[in-house]
This record gives sequence, C-alpha cells and structure tokens, in this order.
Amino acid sequence: MTAVEPTTPTNTPTTGTRSRRDVLCGLMVALVAPGALVAACSDGGSSSGGATTGGGSTPAGGGSGSAQGLAALADVPDGGGLIVDNPAGGKILLARTGDEVKAYNAACTHMGTIVNAPSDGVAVCSNHGSEFSTEDGSATKGPATQPLPTIGVKVEGDQVVLA
Repeated sequence: MTAVEPTTPTNTPTTGTRSRRDVLCGLMVALVAPGALVAACSDGGSSSGGATTGGGSTPAGGGSGSAQGLAALADVPDGGGLIVDNPAGGKILLARTGDEVKAYNAACTHMGTIVNAPSDGVAVCSNHGSEFSTEDGSATKGPATQPLPTIGVKVEGDQVVLA
C-alpha cells in the first residue's frame, strides 16, 4: 500500500486555506467586538471609569424606561461581583462595593476568555491566569497587559442598568 500525498499544501496564505488558529481568532473577534463597541460608545468623557453610584432610594420601577436592567443590586455580592449577559452581545463583569457598581467587558484582553466572577477585588482569567483589578479594570498579573474596557452602568432603584 502506498501513502497518498496531498495535492495542495496546507496552511499557506496563497491557497486560501485557513489554519485552525486563524478561524478561532476570527471567532473571538466576532464574539468580543460587540462588547468592545458598547465600551467604546459608552460615556467616553467619564474619568471615573464610567461607573456611577446610586443611593438605592428610587422606588423599584422608577427611572427611565430606556435603561436596560443587567441585574438586581442584591444579586451582585458586596465586595465581589457577577458576570452577566451584555444586551449588545458578550458578557459584562459587575463589581460592587457597597452601593457603587462598576462594570467592565468580561473578555480577557489577552485571548478573549471570559474572566471568572471577581473575589476580593480581583477577576481571574481561567485560561492563562491573568488577573484584573475590579477597582479600575487594570491588568495586575499577565499575560494580559491591557485593562478590561469599562462599561457605563448605574444603580436605579434596586437594579443595575446600563448608563
């Protein structure tokens, strides 16, 4: 029996074939881009990272009808956080300290893996171990070097909503 050689080379850009890495990278861009668009389009003028605080004194259901609820404030652990769906696609990391909630695109800036819910002010990427501060989204341990993009949120009544 003789071995059959392939008639076309693989993984060469001139043949139009794509490597598995090319396909996976394209998929990650498609999954991460909607969340990045939300971050890019949200309250770019805020130097505080776009997060706002709410006193929690507005009655439930009070507030603007255009705000999209992400989670009940009570569901976001104080001193920790939660990963929720982004209405524009992707995931959002919510981090809470008292009545203040900050939000970030939950895709690790190294390879796009969704980070774990934060604990003790740190969100960890389970893929390669990058760590991010929930105070400002900064990468505190690599391989990621870029911060998590900020997403503007506010507390309205008992809900965390997009700002």
